Amino acid sequence: MKKNKIIISIILIIIILIVTLLALYFYKSKKSNNQIDSTRIYDENGQVIADFSKKDEVVETEENISIQGIVELHNNGYIYIFNGQHFGEFGFEMDEYTSANIVDKNQKCIDYMTLEEHDISYIQEGDILICSGDLIKKGYGGINDFDTKDNPIIVLKSNDYNKMEQAALTSNRKYPSVVTIGESYIESGYLYLKYTLEDDTNSDTVYNLPFAVKAYITENTIEKGELEEGKTVKVEYENLNEPLDNLKIKSIEVIGNE
Repeated sequence: MKKNKIIISIILIIIILIVTLLALYFYKSKKSNNQIDSTRIYDENGQVIADFSKKDEVVETEENISIQGIVELHNNGYIYIFNGQHFGEFGFEMDEYTSANIVDKNQKCIDYMTLEEHDISYIQEGDILICSGDLIKKGYGGINDFDTKDNPIIVLKSNDYNKMEQAALTSNRKYPSVVTIGESYIESGYLYLKYTLEDDTNSDTVYNLPFAVKAYITENTIEKGELEEGKTVKVEYENLNEPLDNLKIKSIEVIGNE
């Protein structure tokens, strides 16, 4: 009798092991299939409209062009520029800027303001880079590469750029700016305002170097007109010493469409 119980126990253990192994097999198989499917987006007819598995494939190369962008990372031979600004985890993109990876080849760097030459270590996060070369576009979801070839990189240091921004915010005649509503989140009490900023310091080329602020509407804000995306506005702030992501609007008036 005792022997039968041992045999039955062994059989039950074997059955449990077999069921467990089968369950693990089907789970891994399903997970693998889901991972494959998650790299693609299909339309209602089952056609692939976006394939993230091809994000590293080159789809187009634009040769001998100029781009500019704000440095988000420069570390271990890797430079990444973003096509706009980040406000915490959220970003505001602008057509004038381009996102790209730039290979650190110890390129010569030229300071935008002083025209002094530096090595690649001169580039820091927050600087604006103006580059010439080839833009190598990747598949859907991939990050573009930019080959500067033998061209130097123009570096507008973040401190100099901040001074230009402050001058534009105070309507300084050196940097007259058109202000437009980039994105409106009235229900959350804030707007993204885009400032045009043109400059030709030490150059025959006029560079368009826009920036954005995240401005808050308070109970004391005076509003004139419908605050909608794309509209041109005239703005006055309560305190310009606040960071660009925490400016409070004293008054804002719609003066036209973009």
